[in-house]
Amino acid sequence: MDSACWCVPVLFLAAAVSGRFQVESQDRTLVAEVGSDAFLHCTLSPPLGLTGLTVHWFRSLFHSTVLLLKNGKEERDQQSAEYSGRASLQGRTDAGDLTLVLHNVSLSDADTYHCLVENISSTQYEEAVTELIVIGSGSLPSVAVSLEDGAIAVSFVTSDWFPWPQMRWRVDGVPVVTDRLEFIHNQSNGLYQLESKILLKDPDAGPLYGAARHPVTGKEFGLYMTLAEDMFPRISSWAYAFLFTLALLIVGAALAAYYMKKQKEQKVMDSKRIDKLSSEVDWRRAVMNPETITLSPETAHPRLSVTDDFLTLLNRPPAVPAPPCNARFETERCCLGLPPFSSGCHYWEVELGDGVEWAVGVATPQVRRTGDAYMFRPQEHIWCISRFTETIKALDNPESTLDVADGPLSVVGVYLNLSGPRTITFYDPRNWDELYTFRHVAQERETVRPFFWLGTNGGEVTLRRSVRRGWRE
Repeated sequence: MDSACWCVPVLFLAAAVSGRFQVESQDRTLVAEVGSDAFLHCTLSPPLGLTGLTVHWFRSLFHSTVLLLKNGKEERDQQSAEYSGRASLQGRTDAGDLTLVLHNVSLSDADTYHCLVENISSTQYEEAVTELIVIGSGSLPSVAVSLEDGAIAVSFVTSDWFPWPQMRWRVDGVPVVTDRLEFIHNQSNGLYQLESKILLKDPDAGPLYGAARHPVTGKEFGLYMTLAEDMFPRISSWAYAFLFTLALLIVGAALAAYYMKKQKEQKVMDSKRIDKLSSEVDWRRAVMNPETITLSPETAHPRLSVTDDFLTLLNRPPAVPAPPCNARFETERCCLGLPPFSSGCHYWEVELGDGVEWAVGVATPQVRRTGDAYMFRPQEHIWCISRFTETIKALDNPESTLDVADGPLSVVGVYLNLSGPRTITFYDPRNWDELYTFRHVAQERETVRPFFWLGTNGGEVTLRRSVRRGWRE
């Protein structure tokens, strides 16, 4: 009788492990300070326990293992040395909590982290991705005062920033753009030190405010100070005595915090407005000066052929069989274009023909070209939109079905922006509707190339040359 009772939970546990599950991350982007502990959330639902599962936390590359569990046991021999003793799970794995804790975070830890959970018996797997941004939040500033060239020089020094901060000076509420110097110093720990100096010549100028602002968090460290009129050399003969005591008269820390709270919303709006205008200028310049893109025959799948002008990719074998080449796609009917891009803003257009299976986008040189069939995903170093019969999708993680106005999509515009946050946006040139935007395209300074695919039911795609477009309304 007792043996029969024990069989029921054992069978239930086996069924749970072999069933479907999901892996989710609470944050797509996580910001952590240098020296702190970062908590990269990952949840397994339903909470099956770890028996029969492999939990693999790794960075951008699969072999860069941060933490590996098999059947609930940690495999430390496969862990990257830099995470030995620094990476652990938060606890309650029986409740589905697979949160990774990184202790004593450093700048080198900034990367994309993957939480991959695999059912060992069924090879089912799911993953969640979190981008870790590491910052240095800065220190309280120190201020030094001296006489220089008949004026009062106020120096503002603050350390432990990453990225480097933005400095601003205001005199009586008016920004100071002249008579100021700024220096950024590299510290031994990889963080930055800011030194800024301003020269004050007018004793009637009013209160002085100096502040350093973090470019990621928007946090400011600032000080208000008032310089007595008698402290200026041209007015007071004993100003030197006051200069040595000026640092003791700085009382603006509390006022700066209050001012920062009131101004934060306006500064965020101004920053977004400036970024939008800058992006608009880059977009217009790229559309008015489109790139000359050509196809690279040596990368084309053996079942595809390229016309003599290198502008059209046809879904039929070439007249002369293509010779073997390490650069050639052997698994999927793909082809890369030229030139490669690693910076700047670029635009080109592709005519899609009458075929019902195609894909257009970009890929890095690391894209897989041989082996088993694979899906076109950012994890495979491919960022593209694709048509499968009557449906057009953005092949992101997860996929997104695209709505196309004004009838079938015959031409797609591709805008690649590698000048800031690396993105690729697809447009319908008939009405300039934005179809989809991919974020975080490749790593910083990594090269990408135009990417094309024709399915077995695909027809042809053609690159437009010297397209000129007007401004958007």
